[in-house]
Amino acid sequence: NVYKHKMEGKYPRKLKVYKPFLKHKRYLNQIQVKTYPYPFEIDGAEEYEMQQFSLLCKCKDIRVNELLKAASNEDFPLKPKFGGYSVGYPDVFFVNITKDIIFFVYDDRGCELIALDVERIHPLYKKYYHWIDEADRLS
Repeated sequence: NVYKHKMEGKYPRKLKVYKPFLKHKRYLNQIQVKTYPYPFEIDGAEEYEMQQFSLLCKCKDIRVNELLKAASNEDFPLKPKFGGYSVGYPDVFFVNITKDIIFFVYDDRGCELIALDVERIHPLYKKYYHWIDEADRLS
């Protein structure tokens, strides 16, 4: 998801997010983009929009470690990073459509793991329990 001012360029900037992280550039032509209203409550939200880019691929088709580093580096002068966006940096979600699990690294502080059914992520919750912030742990 890329958040931008509506007046900022007519065409989406696909390549800034995807190109460095794809192992095969042929996938650049398969990227889908949809535009939605800005999803966050801020003053002047109507002046912004969210462009959602998606690519159906497999983990082996992307540089996962580099993508994770870029998501973690946004608040630091480190590379790789996404950068160059007027309203924050892009949110990158890894979606496993066979397991119905979404993995989202929001920055260097952490990530979210989301599933339609809690049983899908319960084994991960147990395995990485010590990584979970105390406030977020289930009793």
